[in-house]
Amino acid sequence: MSNQVPDQNRSIYVGNDVTGSAMVTGDSNTVSVAFQQASLPQPETVDIKAELIALQEILASLNDPVATGVAQKLKEEASKPKPDKNIVATTLETGLTYGKNLSNFAETIDKLQPRVTAIVAWLGKHGHKLLPLVGLAL
Repeated sequence: MSNQVPDQNRSIYVGNDVTGSAMVTGDSNTVSVAFQQASLPQPETVDIKAELIALQEILASLNDPVATGVAQKLKEEASKPKPDKNIVATTLETGLTYGKNLSNFAETIDKLQPRVTAIVAWLGKHGHKLLPLVGLAL
């Protein structure tokens, strides 16, 4: 006799934002969810150029061609008189999403968190989706 549970279709509908929330489906599962709550600085206190350069250096240290490309794009934005928020958000999301799969990404998480927190504050509410990519939530 088999104890296998037949495949079941499960879906979740969310009508709004679930930032900082955890959703789990299943029966008799044990789940452990851990995240740190981020405290964002005031956007006007963020030196975005310095944060982008620091983040660029961290990503370049991962020694991966894609992470290096993302780092270069962040460096280009930092060199502009007024970095473009859309480009920064998209580039950072791409880099962090990709970076999570690199073997040495976990080693840089402590360095990434304060930089990403500052950049998210500068980006405003549209940047909040970046926090979970480095283990943070609001």
